Amino acid sequence: MKLHRAPTLNGFQDFVTHLFQNATPGGRHSPSAQRSWLESSGWFWAILLVVTLWKSLAGMKLGLIFDECYYWEWSLHPQSCYFDHPPLTAWLIASAHRVFGHGILAVRFWAIVSGILLALGGRLLATDMFGTNAGNRAGIFLLLAPIFAGNALLMTPDSFLMPAWAFAVFFAWKGYKAGSSPGWWVASGAAAGIGLLDKYTMILFYGGLAFLWLFTPGRRGPLFRGITMAAVVSFLFFLPVLRWNQTHDWSSFEHQIHHGFRNEHESLINFENLANYAAFLIILVSPLLGLFCFRSAITRLEDERFRFLALFYWTVVLFFGFSAAKAHVEANWPMVAFVTGLILVAGDWESYGRAWRASALTLLLVADFGALIGVTALALPKDSPLAIRNLTLNTGWIRGFPGAEKLATAAQQGFNDFQGRIEEFQGPPEVADAIAVQFKKSGAAFLCLSSYQLAGIVAFYTPELESRLWLPYLGRYRFPWINDRIWTGETALTAEWPHSGPDYSILFGTLTPPRALPVDGLRRPVFISLGKQYNPEQVRFKP
Repeated sequence: MKLHRAPTLNGFQDFVTHLFQNATPGGRHSPSAQRSWLESSGWFWAILLVVTLWKSLAGMKLGLIFDECYYWEWSLHPQSCYFDHPPLTAWLIASAHRVFGHGILAVRFWAIVSGILLALGGRLLATDMFGTNAGNRAGIFLLLAPIFAGNALLMTPDSFLMPAWAFAVFFAWKGYKAGSSPGWWVASGAAAGIGLLDKYTMILFYGGLAFLWLFTPGRRGPLFRGITMAAVVSFLFFLPVLRWNQTHDWSSFEHQIHHGFRNEHESLINFENLANYAAFLIILVSPLLGLFCFRSAITRLEDERFRFLALFYWTVVLFFGFSAAKAHVEANWPMVAFVTGLILVAGDWESYGRAWRASALTLLLVADFGALIGVTALALPKDSPLAIRNLTLNTGWIRGFPGAEKLATAAQQGFNDFQGRIEEFQGPPEVADAIAVQFKKSGAAFLCLSSYQLAGIVAFYTPELESRLWLPYLGRYRFPWINDRIWTGETALTAEWPHSGPDYSILFGTLTPPRALPVDGLRRPVFISLGKQYNPEQVRFKP
């Protein structure tokens, strides 16, 4: 296959290349004398098995997070789209629900499967590009990188976005090669279509293909035909989402555009957001591997294989960099870049000095060990003295130092905030039970909740109340299957946790003052009120 040279940044590339090389064996074009465990197929399959078994056990012990409960509520009411995301996450949970029944495994089964598919897809792509050794390296990196390991444990829209992206890029690479069958482009479009049914950011895959077309001047005709073929297939997959948005005021599209590009500050560029974003890019897959992705994506553009991968990496990194200049970017948003980023590193592994490689692997394994300890602690029984919720922080020894009062106060506040976040994993069952008890005592006709997260918690942990819940704020967009007008004039119990919602007093003829309801083992109480004479015509909360 003819190679096409791309424009280079010679001086900067040489500097970045030199930065990660050293005098020890292992520089570019100097393969390691001894094959390491990273290149072993046996090690790949062993790690895949162990990681999958561990996720299966941990996933059944670890309580659902807020968003997983929310997606559970979706799955009970299958739609062709939802307010926040396309429908695949809900469809997958619904399918597992039929097999495993009502339980945590039903929520997380497909998340665990997604981790297997991601490792296999990345391994296939790296093997086709760089050979078996690089394929095993890529598969192991995708299994052990903390962000992907966690993503394949918790069920979110990112779960299936990752393998969809990996297979879409793999099939596009097969179609890109001269003399290949057009069927590869059809397969690429199908994989991208599945990704679009999972999360809108899959559209960035076509941004990468657009850059590929731009930087491959000698083959633009065949590329255009292949990309067009893939886009038509993806569009067909995406039609149900378009139809839903058309009939729901385009609310899902509008929400995501506003969510990702709203300018949160008066300044044109928010440098604090950009700094946080840069930190995400370094630490998401462990610090040195994050830097390696950046280095390989800069220095190997003259090689057609690396350039192909780098274009998908840079498309995602630059897109969310633009978003970060205006709004806060969540850590998970750009992680799809590291699907191709880690394959880049796997193919370029021998160009790094031996000391750099050893340090990168050490940091990766340390990060994995820390994650293992953390998840294990979260999954411990709540009455265990080692459970995170039962730990305390003694700041007395800090306060003993002169002038350390502020430091001790800050440490305590940070610990309290951390414990508050831990409650997301360990508090929902108790919260749902406490609300259920109060609802039965109140004699109310329905349950008015402060947030979609709390609605999901109630739906999963107290399923007998699922048909009684209502979410006034954006409820007609988030839960369009609920007809709140049937409760006109009725009494509702309102509940707020972990934070308060909008002022709901306008929705009722009378609303009692909120009362704090302590929940055993939790720092934050549930606040409840009783509202009488519900008036649905006063619901004016919109996106």
